[in-house]
Amino acid sequence: MTFGGFDVRRRSTQAPPPDRQGGALRLLAMAVAFSLAMATLGVRLYDLQTRFQAESAQQVTRASVKERAIPALRGLIYDRNGEAVVRNAPLYQIAIVPAELPDPDNAIQRRMDRNDIYNRLAEIIAQPGLTAGDIFTKVFRQSSVAPYRGVVVAENVPRETALYLQELSLTMPGVYAQSVGSRYYPYRDLLGNILGYIGKIPAGNDDEYRKDGYDPGTDRVGLAGVEYVGEDAMRGVKGAESVLEDASGEVIQRYGSTPPRDGNGVRLTIDLRLQKIMSDALKTGMDKVKSPRGAAVAMDPSTGEVLGMIGFPGFDNNIFTRGNVTQAELDTLYNDQHRPLLNKATDDTVPPGSTFKIITAAALLEEGEVTANTVIYDPGVFKVKSEIDPENLRAAKDFYCWIGLQGGLHGPQRVSDALRNSCNTYFRKAVGGYKEEGIQGMGPDKLAAWAKVFGIGDPESRLELSRVRGFAPTAAWKRSTYGEVWTVGDSYNVAIGQGYLVATPLEMANMMAAIANGGTLYKPQIIRDIVDPQGNVITPYQPKVARQIPIKPENMKLIQNALVSVVGPDGTAKSSQIPNFVYAGKTGTAEFCDDIAQKTGVCYFGMKVQPSHAWFVAYAPADKPKIALSVYVWNGGQGSSVAAPIAQRIIAEYFGLPLPKNQEIVKTE
Repeated sequence: MTFGGFDVRRRSTQAPPPDRQGGALRLLAMAVAFSLAMATLGVRLYDLQTRFQAESAQQVTRASVKERAIPALRGLIYDRNGEAVVRNAPLYQIAIVPAELPDPDNAIQRRMDRNDIYNRLAEIIAQPGLTAGDIFTKVFRQSSVAPYRGVVVAENVPRETALYLQELSLTMPGVYAQSVGSRYYPYRDLLGNILGYIGKIPAGNDDEYRKDGYDPGTDRVGLAGVEYVGEDAMRGVKGAESVLEDASGEVIQRYGSTPPRDGNGVRLTIDLRLQKIMSDALKTGMDKVKSPRGAAVAMDPSTGEVLGMIGFPGFDNNIFTRGNVTQAELDTLYNDQHRPLLNKATDDTVPPGSTFKIITAAALLEEGEVTANTVIYDPGVFKVKSEIDPENLRAAKDFYCWIGLQGGLHGPQRVSDALRNSCNTYFRKAVGGYKEEGIQGMGPDKLAAWAKVFGIGDPESRLELSRVRGFAPTAAWKRSTYGEVWTVGDSYNVAIGQGYLVATPLEMANMMAAIANGGTLYKPQIIRDIVDPQGNVITPYQPKVARQIPIKPENMKLIQNALVSVVGPDGTAKSSQIPNFVYAGKTGTAEFCDDIAQKTGVCYFGMKVQPSHAWFVAYAPADKPKIALSVYVWNGGQGSSVAAPIAQRIIAEYFGLPLPKNQEIVKTE
């Protein structure tokens, strides 16, 4: 490079002169980039403030909106005349949601805050046995499984306590008071075994019930009696609502809701007035002989409806609805050897004694073993030779007609006489045979078949609340069960309702109802109708016939007339007549020596004269029966002097009839 004729050299570190055109381009690029960045930021800010504002608000709302189930009221239970026998009553609980408990970062502080809540809760609730440690254990177990699901820490909390804790929700986060549907049973043990009770969903069945829409934490279900069998009808359908809650759980806004549909009601066949009459009469009769156990059943012979059903000892079903039944209460129920939770009317299986002779008579007549005029002589006592050693007279056994018979014998008896006098000898010889008089005997198998025809141990005559209970033995049964052959003595026992044969008071009442109506065996029913919450019948009652008993009209009439004579001036129940009123009946005195009697010293092995249950079955009036009845008193003694007067009082009060005063009780069979 030259300048003025001289060579000029530029040093390498010297910057070149500025390029004005290139700099301008760079400045323009920077300006454009800055503008684009500002524009993008502006658009984003606009989006956040406008377009996404609604969506953000919805997200906040969704986080605070909760779906709440609206419980449906459980349907009520009524007697046949429409009187409610249960009431719906709220049960208050205290629950904790583990995820909503104080959760500071400091683990020690977290433990202290939560322990403070547990201690305050235990102090405020003040239930026996409920400690802060118990609450901690329940919450800890739930927190690892379902932290957002409430865990109930206290049941049956007084309403005032529940409201007070609800007021403390801001200072005790995670703690909630809630109410669940429960029941109150005003009639207690009068209807305890019939109504049953509701309670928590049984442990281990949560998943099964959840499939049907139940909430195991709050819902109560029928666990026994009518509450159990009528669960589907009475439970109702829950509603639902959406609510917006603040941080404390208080509802600040309600959205749409679906109302619940309350459960339907169940109307029973039970007549509450008759139920009270039966309870008073049975308890009074039991107290007179100091019996701890007994039952009575009344039925409508024309429909199979159970009009009344009572058993002692019973139980107060309210203790199971509270949610915190005590161990002492459970011990009282479970340790009582007479089993209060057992429905004595439907599930107590005992020998029916001479009341079973009605079935024996029907079987003998229909099988042609005897006729109306067949005479069998009763000498009062007769001997039967040993089947193993017939030549050994010392091995022969004496069979008495029945202890206490005046004069020692009934003499010649027809079947109608044998029913009126309750002659054991007649039925023993006719069923088991008596070679000395050339009587072959019908045998046990035919008698067992007829027992089932009359509903003893028959599934077709089972009540909704019970299982099949009665049983009539056969020769094959004894061989397979005990490995022993059937003996004449076994036939003698079963012929008069003793030995291996057992029945329930319900079965005997149903048998008597079939005799009363002329041979129709109904399936016993205790649920009459299903009604909606307004009382309209939606599922009407329909009588259900188990079978027509194949008995000839003349034989049925013979038995009916004989049963009327039982309560006549010459019958075993003559002391239980009602002035100017004719009804039919049959006494029964059933010897026994069960495990309870042995434990309590009532009887022992080898006892010459064993204790006996008192029985009586009846229907009234004799010409147009409206009620069939059975009465049983455990270890009550003679049916004529204990069970028959109970039935007499029930019938008289039910029909509004006067009873004779200071009547003499004549002890017979």
